[in-house]
Amino acid sequence: MVKAAGVTDVGKVRQINQDSFQILEDQHIYIVADGMGGHAAGDQASKIAVKTINEILSAYDFSTEALDAEENSPLAIEELIRYALQEANEQILLASLSNQHLQGMGTTAIVAIAYNGSVFIGHVGDSRTYLVRNQQLSQLTEDHSVVQQLVRAGAISEEEAAVHPYKNVITRCLGMQANVEPDTMELILQPGDRILMCSDGLSNMVSNATMQEVVSAHDEPLPACEKLISLANENGGTDNITVVLLYND
Repeated sequence: MVKAAGVTDVGKVRQINQDSFQILEDQHIYIVADGMGGHAAGDQASKIAVKTINEILSAYDFSTEALDAEENSPLAIEELIRYALQEANEQILLASLSNQHLQGMGTTAIVAIAYNGSVFIGHVGDSRTYLVRNQQLSQLTEDHSVVQQLVRAGAISEEEAAVHPYKNVITRCLGMQANVEPDTMELILQPGDRILMCSDGLSNMVSNATMQEVVSAHDEPLPACEKLISLANENGGTDNITVVLLYND
C-alpha cells in the first residue's frame, strides 16, 4: 500500500510561494510544480499546471486505459502523463497570451502515478524525483538544465555542476514554447521503497546524503517532509520548498 504526504513552504527569502503540489490519495496521483515569472506569474503557472494535470488524470479509467468514454483507442499511463503535461503547457501559454501580466511565466512539473505495483513518472524542468531503496538514494529524473547538458557531455563534473553559476538555467519547462517533450519512465516498486518528489528549493539546499538519512529515519511520510523543509530553511531557504513523499509499505 502506498501512503503519501506533501508540504510546501515559502522559504526564508521569497515573498511569494510559486510552488504548487497536489496529492490525490484515492487515485494515487501526485503532482509537484515550481513556477517562475515576475510578480505572481510563476504562482499562476504552477497552479494552472496542477489543475490541468489533475483534471486530465482524474478522468482516466485505469481499467480500460481510456481517457474518454467515447474514445476507443487506449492510452497507456506514460502516454497519459505526456498528454497531461503537454495540455498543461498549452493552458499556460493561452493564459499568458490573454494577460500581459502573465507573459513569460512558466513552471516545472513532476507527475507520479502509483498503479499496479509500479510508479509511473513524467517530468519537465529541474524539479526532481528520487528513489530511496535499501537506505540508498538515487535520482530517477534527469534535470532539463544547461548544467546537466554539460555534465552529460563530460564538460564538467557533478561536483562542479552543484556550484555552477548557471545551475538554475533550465532548458525545458511548461509555458515557454508551443511544444514540450516530457520525459517519462516506469519503476517497479519493491516493499519499503520511498519516492521523494521535490522542487529545487530542497535539492539545492539539502545534500543527497541528508535526504536519504531523513527519509530512511522516518516511518511516516509527513514528519519526513516537515524535517526536510526545516533543514532547507536552516541551510538558507533561498527558494520556495516543496516535498512530496510516497512510502510503499
